[in-house]
Amino acid sequence: MQFNYYFLKALSKELDGHLTGKTIDSIFSQNKDELIMCFSDRKSEFYIKANLESQSSLLSFPPSFARARKNSVDLFNELSGHTVVKIRQFENERSFSIQFENDFELLFKLHGRHSNVILFQSNELLSLFKNNIEKDQQLKLDDLNRPIDQSKEAIKKANFDLFQVYPTFDKHIKNHLKAKGFYEENQPSASKLDVLESLLTELNDSNFYLLKETPELRLIKPEEEHNLFNSPVEISNQLARSFFTNQGFAQLKNKLLTQVNKEIKKCESYISQNKNKLTEIENRRGYDELANILMANLHLKIDPSKKEIELFDFYANEQIKIKLKPNLSLQHNAENLYRKAKNQSKEVEVLKKNIHSKERALEQLIERKNAISTIEDSKELKTFEKSNTKSSTKEQPPFIEFEIDGFQVFAGKNAKNNDLLTQKFARKDDLWLHARDVSGSHVIIRNPNGMKIPIRVIKQVAQIAAWHSKRKSDTLCPVIYTQKKYVRKPKGSLPGQVILSKEEVILVEPKRNQ
Repeated sequence: MQFNYYFLKALSKELDGHLTGKTIDSIFSQNKDELIMCFSDRKSEFYIKANLESQSSLLSFPPSFARARKNSVDLFNELSGHTVVKIRQFENERSFSIQFENDFELLFKLHGRHSNVILFQSNELLSLFKNNIEKDQQLKLDDLNRPIDQSKEAIKKANFDLFQVYPTFDKHIKNHLKAKGFYEENQPSASKLDVLESLLTELNDSNFYLLKETPELRLIKPEEEHNLFNSPVEISNQLARSFFTNQGFAQLKNKLLTQVNKEIKKCESYISQNKNKLTEIENRRGYDELANILMANLHLKIDPSKKEIELFDFYANEQIKIKLKPNLSLQHNAENLYRKAKNQSKEVEVLKKNIHSKERALEQLIERKNAISTIEDSKELKTFEKSNTKSSTKEQPPFIEFEIDGFQVFAGKNAKNNDLLTQKFARKDDLWLHARDVSGSHVIIRNPNGMKIPIRVIKQVAQIAAWHSKRKSDTLCPVIYTQKKYVRKPKGSLPGQVILSKEEVILVEPKRNQ
């Protein structure tokens, strides 16, 4: 309600006392929608700060202002050194102007998100602060004055439609009139005029109210808890302080909630994917049962080149086809299946462990979200952000970290970080990967249970290792991989340099982790 006509009338009157006779020293902008003006005489300085953002247009009058050395641009240079003659308030219009010598006039058109500051000389438009408001290009100063007959006869003639006679009344005033019974059909005309007269008296007195709960300025005494001001300049400054403190709080709260919601979404996605995978494995025919069927038929003579055999499934009491590896006996094929069964049981164990860990993490994230949502104090929110940033920093290793099919994967950020990852962080059974013959990140796949890591996981991590190397732009990149226990760092070697005693190579397309 700062840009309400009745408030601006009082404000322009007070500004006239502050500015008349002062010289303008500078007008500049440091942000897209912010304009700063500095006036002075031999006795004092006076500043006007106009924030004309579409969602938060405000005028304030700080006691001082330190101009930034960079990213600051001078505007309306024609006014430099000119003296203020008077402040002009336009009739029935949310605009006032500062009139200078030599017939310069700086208009403050305060129409909410369409607010602007415009320079005229001899009623001719010279320049605008916001050039993107096309209608302002055709603005005429004399058109801003709107003399309106507001007599009792005019009000009766308008059938008490006050928004014809008083177009500057806003929704707060309309609500006040409604509460006073102004719009009731049985309300006598004399009573309506009394309500209007009382309202105009209140609008034109020198009492201004600032709500304590939210940064809102009111001209009519509110029922909510508030502070009373008699100076438009003082309440404008307090409104600006409250608004930007409140805005900063809202932005920080929104930032923290966005971050935690993003983490919750990732957690839920991870849990869902891995539960589906676990269900698939548990519903899949067990490798150990297939191996038992083969072992029960070792007496059979089979063609070594066969890739499949049909046998009686004594678990399901029916025939079953089992895939074979050519040139291996039934016993050796069974041994491979037993090995797969062992690895599968370890994979299931890892999946269950990771799902449980993520479910606990999800509970903590939901608790954090609820804690953020209930905080209503700016200081408490900043303390919360600081404490959570510290704790999360302590918990996280200093590497690039992600997960592939339930396996934790870590990548080094630079040569020294590669040494830390490989020499201090990695364990002997972890799988180590690196793009061949070029510099790049050391990458490890955690393998706490010493299980055989599926080739699909190795391939996907190899693509990431290729991406974090000098070959990221190549169509295909060879990536070496081996267990960490086969990686050795020679004494006196450069950061990141290692020697491998055993390795395998996989050819992959470099891809960023999604």
